Amino acid sequence: MKKDATAFKEPRSLKVQNTIKGYLFVLPMFIPLLMFSYYPPLNGLYRSFFDWDPMGNATFIGFANYQELFQDKVFLDSIPTMFSIMLPKLVIGVLVPLIAAEMIYSLKSLKAKFIYRVLVLLPMVAPGVVNTMLWKFIYDPASGLAVEICRLFGIVEPDAAINFLGDPNLVIGSVIFMGFPWIGGTSVLIYMSGLMSISTEVIEASLLDGCSTFKRILKIDLPQLVGQVRYFLIFGIIGGLQDYGTQMILTKGGPGYSTYVPGYYMYMSAFTSQRMGYACTIGATMFVFIFIVTLLTYRFANAED
Repeated sequence: MKKDATAFKEPRSLKVQNTIKGYLFVLPMFIPLLMFSYYPPLNGLYRSFFDWDPMGNATFIGFANYQELFQDKVFLDSIPTMFSIMLPKLVIGVLVPLIAAEMIYSLKSLKAKFIYRVLVLLPMVAPGVVNTMLWKFIYDPASGLAVEICRLFGIVEPDAAINFLGDPNLVIGSVIFMGFPWIGGTSVLIYMSGLMSISTEVIEASLLDGCSTFKRILKIDLPQLVGQVRYFLIFGIIGGLQDYGTQMILTKGGPGYSTYVPGYYMYMSAFTSQRMGYACTIGATMFVFIFIVTLLTYRFANAED
């Protein structure tokens, strides 16, 4: 005898109660999320329509800040500067850890793998600000390590000085190269976790078939690491568009405006020029820009799916 299926349905009132309980359960997490993640950018967007100072004196000016911004040569020039720094760093940040992970993964000795993983991770122990300050000494025009290496290889005269951070022709390359030796211990470990998840039977089968190391990397390793590459691409772009720490610590946007990026210009507008509303306008504009670029990157990275 068949039982009526409706007899086992949950009463509507009970469903509503369970739904309400579920919302109440996540509410303690959702409230801080609204306060600290959503309210600040929305408040900044609201304040971008005002001319206001740190004392709280505000005058509504509509779209005047946006009209000024899109005619501001410093802001417009800072966008290509941002990309000229971000794109090479993005390539370095994705490829160099991948190459390092492949080299470590190819080692036969487990002890050697462990030692190299530790060596790669050690630079991450020091805070980023400390690493950036170290480069201030490395790029010292008269006695820094960089100029000493140039003298050693005969690139410049023994008593010559090179102002890496003060020469407009050298400063962008110097800022880009700063991140090169610190190849990102975390990135290497993430790549390593993907490589170590590859079945040993697959690797052994490829060796029996006479597969070279390069072919194995292309046909076996890289498809396994697609997720990690997507992750580093998306977050590398977001971080690159937001970053202005190097400018703040080392170059101060100089020489002139040659290393100004939108984030640093926003900081200077707010805390040096005391134009809080204009700074909010830069922030709101960059928020929309970063959102669009991130969305396009995400869709491109997942196009094959």
